[in-house]
Amino acid sequence: MDAVEYGLISGRDDEREIVKNVNAFLATKQYRKMKKEKDQGGIRNINDPDSDPKIEYRYVQFIKDHPRWYFSIEPNVDLREIHRFPDHPECAWTLWYSKTRSEMNSEADNQYLDQFLSELIRGTGFDCVLLHAYKDADYRR
Repeated sequence: MDAVEYGLISGRDDEREIVKNVNAFLATKQYRKMKKEKDQGGIRNINDPDSDPKIEYRYVQFIKDHPRWYFSIEPNVDLREIHRFPDHPECAWTLWYSKTRSEMNSEADNQYLDQFLSELIRGTGFDCVLLHAYKDADYRR
């Protein structure tokens, strides 16, 4: 897995603006808007299952064509008021981005995906901080 998670330096009430900004960015690339989906319990902490985040929903978008990518925008604080990234309370929202099936990517594919991520980060309209870079068998927090 080649994935990163950024914190959007924002307040919880900035949700609408973040979604509007990201959807406008996606439109410039001729991609569909993000989908709002209910949490299916997809994030797991294998070292401490009791700390699995309990969120109501997230925003997602993915591309199935090569080179593939996926991203989601989620709250940093879950329904129990627990921060997924407690060292960054200034980040009410997180942006998780993954190069899916990255082993199939050429160097040009990876450059394209890295450029897309840079543009996506700018497209949020908020300052961001890198929270975690996931590699190989690293589990998502």
